[in-house]
Amino acid sequence: MTEDKDIARIVARVLARLLPHLGADGRRGAVIAVLTGATVGIDKAIVQLRSLLLAGFEVRLVFSSMAEHLYGETVREQLDGFPGWSVLPPVTWLAALRAARAVVVPMLSVNSLSKLAQLVADNQTSNLILHGLFSGKPVIVARNGVEDNPGRRDLGFHRGNGALRQAVEARLAQAHAFGCVLTDIDHLAAVAVRQIPEESGTPAALPTGARTTVGHGNRVVTAGDVLAAHQAGADLRCRPQAIITPLARDAAVRLGIRLLGDAADNGKREGGVPC
Repeated sequence: MTEDKDIARIVARVLARLLPHLGADGRRGAVIAVLTGATVGIDKAIVQLRSLLLAGFEVRLVFSSMAEHLYGETVREQLDGFPGWSVLPPVTWLAALRAARAVVVPMLSVNSLSKLAQLVADNQTSNLILHGLFSGKPVIVARNGVEDNPGRRDLGFHRGNGALRQAVEARLAQAHAFGCVLTDIDHLAAVAVRQIPEESGTPAALPTGARTTVGHGNRVVTAGDVLAAHQAGADLRCRPQAIITPLARDAAVRLGIRLLGDAADNGKREGGVPC
């Protein structure tokens, strides 16, 4: 065990010297990464935190009490050797927010989403998310911790009734209305780079007339998926026989997002309308 720790320390020192030459130099300024008590996606969240560092951001980590208990130590270990990150002390959150260029939320729990949708700021994590919005800063949120996906299904969190799923979608729609940029965890760092350009100013817009598509691999298409496509300026391509929830269809009509599916998928399935 001692030998393993010695090797880890050596690797960390090598990374600390090498990574600034690969882009981890903090030139883009600081972002605050808020990790709440969501129970899926921590490995992908760590990958995105590393990507933010390699993209030139400084990362100030904030853990909810549950997040600290579940994976605080794991996150610190996996970032060891990467320069430019630190854990934000609770008493300094307001000063750190003023200095930050954005707030990113790699791990979003249903509890934190519900607080956000109801403007409840009763702890450090909800304060940072809400006051990031009030300050007009980009707030980029990975929605995977609250939506139907394989990770939540593995935990058995897909067996609730339709009213629960609709409530989550409605809260995601409210978060989007407040100004949150909703995205998939795999795209969090890329979205942050787009929303926070190296020079001051607004993010680069898509060329006039340009329209891309983003793929959706899950069986159910939710309003959050439509909102994420809207943020990316893209239409949404669904998997064969995907189910579109009523809120997702309403959001697509309201935002002008086309829902594209395979030509072979012409049937209907209970619970929604296929692409």
